Amino acid sequence: MMRKVRSYRLYVLAVLLGGASYGFVSPIVKVAYHKGFSATEVTSGQFYYAALLLWLIVLFQTRGKISLKTLSRVDFWRLLALGLLGTGTAVLYYRALTVLPAWLAIILLFQFSWMTFVLDYIVRRRIPTGWQWGGILLIVIGTVLANLHSQIGHHWSALGMFDGLMSGATYAAFLYINGHVQSPIKPFLRASLITSVSAVAVSAIYPPHVELFVAAWHGMWVYGLLIGLFSQAIPTSLFAVGVPHVGGSAAAILSSVELPIAVLLAAGLLHEQVSVIGWIGVLFIIAGIAVGQRQQRVA
Repeated sequence: MMRKVRSYRLYVLAVLLGGASYGFVSPIVKVAYHKGFSATEVTSGQFYYAALLLWLIVLFQTRGKISLKTLSRVDFWRLLALGLLGTGTAVLYYRALTVLPAWLAIILLFQFSWMTFVLDYIVRRRIPTGWQWGGILLIVIGTVLANLHSQIGHHWSALGMFDGLMSGATYAAFLYINGHVQSPIKPFLRASLITSVSAVAVSAIYPPHVELFVAAWHGMWVYGLLIGLFSQAIPTSLFAVGVPHVGGSAAAILSSVELPIAVLLAAGLLHEQVSVIGWIGVLFIIAGIAVGQRQQRVA
């Protein structure tokens, strides 16, 4: 029993670290924008470079002997769906950021924390526990408080708000489906397949053009590699390890660690000013993660 508990905690840690890696993305994206690179270049680059990095790892890990014979047809379609949902989340969120203030866009994205439970209820009629409801409430309150330090006198685009909400919905679906994939292939190979689907999908939305190669020549490859690492390679691999064992609903709560990490990095690396209310919001989110996991048990 103790071994199962330790194993479960390792799976929880994997999901936490996967969620935390997303917190590094926003500061890197801001630096890339400051350097003059466009949202199209950033969005496309993160999938191209991540796919390249992951396949290099897979080739090294398997010594070039890759086999998908053990992958069932159902899991194949689930991996395809995960790749498309990952693309949808990135495209919708980055598009929302072009017309909405960052604090509002991330609030809309973070609605995935309760959307995943709605999906679980629709599909399996599973009602969240009291502790999970408490965790969701604390996370929502914390998300709002963590962003109240921003100015609210902005023009709120209806299309931008729709994009922000849909990015939360696609991410919720990503976590939920990820929690139901018990594929026999190794995590890095699974992550490579998902990211490759995302790379193909983003190419259909933003067809590759010569400017992408020019941007890479001028240093975009550095930011693309970092963004791809923290937004795709690390979280997709760690989620492949942990989410099937903790479940999509619990993963939604654990992944909320992204916002505290993003706030800490914004203050520490970008020297952005965060008010006392903002830090209180971060503490609410951390408390929500702890409370939401209170009743998680190993079967």
